[in-house]
Amino acid sequence: MASNIRFIPSQMDVLAGTSTEAARKNPLRLLVQDAGILLSMLRYLPWIVLPFKTSEEDAELHVNPRSIRDMVLHALLCVMEIILLLLAPFAILLLPGGILVAVAALCCLVVYLISFPMLGPRTVYSKMDAATARAAKQHEHERWLFVNGCVTGHRGLQNNVNRLSKTFGRPVIGIHNQTYGLIGDLLECLIQRCLSYSSMDARVAFDYVKACLADPTVTKVVLIGHSQGGIIVSLVVDRLFTDLPTETISKLEVYTFASAASHCNNPRLSLKPRSSATKEVRPANPLSQRCIPYIEHYCNEYDMIPRWGVLYNVMEILDNRYSGKVFIRMGASGHMFNQHYMDPMFPLDRTRTSHFLDQVVDVDEKLASRRESKAVEQMGLMRRESGFPVDGVNCGDGQMAPVGLIVDEERRTNGTNGLINFVEPTMAAMGEARGKTVRQLSRLWRYTDGGSPAEAEAED
Repeated sequence: MASNIRFIPSQMDVLAGTSTEAARKNPLRLLVQDAGILLSMLRYLPWIVLPFKTSEEDAELHVNPRSIRDMVLHALLCVMEIILLLLAPFAILLLPGGILVAVAALCCLVVYLISFPMLGPRTVYSKMDAATARAAKQHEHERWLFVNGCVTGHRGLQNNVNRLSKTFGRPVIGIHNQTYGLIGDLLECLIQRCLSYSSMDARVAFDYVKACLADPTVTKVVLIGHSQGGIIVSLVVDRLFTDLPTETISKLEVYTFASAASHCNNPRLSLKPRSSATKEVRPANPLSQRCIPYIEHYCNEYDMIPRWGVLYNVMEILDNRYSGKVFIRMGASGHMFNQHYMDPMFPLDRTRTSHFLDQVVDVDEKLASRRESKAVEQMGLMRRESGFPVDGVNCGDGQMAPVGLIVDEERRTNGTNGLINFVEPTMAAMGEARGKTVRQLSRLWRYTDGGSPAEAEAED
């Protein structure tokens, strides 16, 4: 029987051949392309709220007076913003400049007033019961931060951080990515992805994460993003690489759910090939650690947002930089953080068997190999353009490609030709994942109930 969990191993890219699309394409062209991809995903829009029925009080779609109020406000915003988008071209063509600016300002004011009951403060703090508070005392050296996604109001964010705190036994700080309706949030996603725009929410998140990492009393910072929060997390991480030393950034761990991000950077510490110093049987490859040791992404197959975000950019744009393991619940739908992700993946009821955690994964070996082969191809193009001497390189399956990559001098002096198989690290990772469950491959679950995972091997 086929597995319900598809697993994509972390991108190795041992010589940094990949890069983000924003680094290679004109931003306006990228914006048009990204909008087209988003429009093609709209057929999955109804699935973001399915399954709808729930009995959990902290679920986003649990029927109560406040949730009904938020649903009505979101429906009103959605209808209004669609009408405004349809009328915008005619207004731009027909209205004089001054009147157009006044009308646009009035429309923005109306959207803000409708959204106002859902806004609240920029940061919230999890509320812990006595048991969670006792567990949290054992982890005072850690900081956990969460950035929410699209269409999440202040009340929804409070429920999210409360759920995270109860699940993992730590206090959680929530950075409120404020909502202005589904259409408004998706437009902001486009601008953030294609123009690297740091909204107020992204700037607040950056300040908090940087402050936590720079605190010498903090030994670990866990950053979690959901939906649009995944974009904000990727922007924060990009800026941390320019502001903090690698030693400090290495305290960070990143986990996303239904991420809408188009990339996930995580540079290698070294590109120099090096051999194992022991007699242990290991692939002879230039393995090295990355700046952030642990990155994981969790998705539902029919959730529109990750199909446009992490899934499209990992599965379709093979030369794109997207670090981290990817877990996909095949056949599953829904976009709500508590209801469609936390509850089925990390249930609070420990007596209930977690079908997600105990499922043996289906390793997508073909995709993983294609991603690494594409990275080797990209590096070859860059090396030829720079005038680097060309050497034959083993790209896997016995295929030799003259791509101008580094030759391992130590292996050459030992009597071999020094050629390196740059796809072999991924082949080894695939071999290690075969036959394993999500519980065996995931690091995040080890934090449940206040646990602390052993500091074992990092992402590589």
